[in-house]
Amino acid sequence: MTRREARRHAFHLIFQFPYHDTWDARTLAASTAHYYDGLGENDERPRGRDAEYVLRAVTGTLDRLTQLDGVIENFLQEWTIARLNRVDLAIMRLAIYEMLCETDVPLGVAVNEAVELAKEYGTDESPAFINGVLGNVSREITREK
Repeated sequence: MTRREARRHAFHLIFQFPYHDTWDARTLAASTAHYYDGLGENDERPRGRDAEYVLRAVTGTLDRLTQLDGVIENFLQEWTIARLNRVDLAIMRLAIYEMLCETDVPLGVAVNEAVELAKEYGTDESPAFINGVLGNVSREITREK
């Protein structure tokens, strides 16, 4: 399995966050099991390092949700988190988590992979919108280093 495929699984799980009243280890385990049980015949289930990445990305995003949403809001122009569609929000949360916490993922790769997810799951406007926001986040992170 490629990191791109593992990232897609993490995105699907992160996308579920707003649909649950609470998130704890038990909810996460149940949601993850339900998600994996529902995979189609052609969808490979992550194993080994890929499964570790998915779990780390999902729990890391959940643990830092307030921080990640704050970063997103700082770079939205005339928008609020509440106005974002949930697909775009989940994609940006994952990408910013990777930018801040996954040291083996270059900033440009996090942006490009987010744009690819937006092309697959978002609206026609999602790729450009996400690229713009994450490009600004990436430049700010680079400036702070």
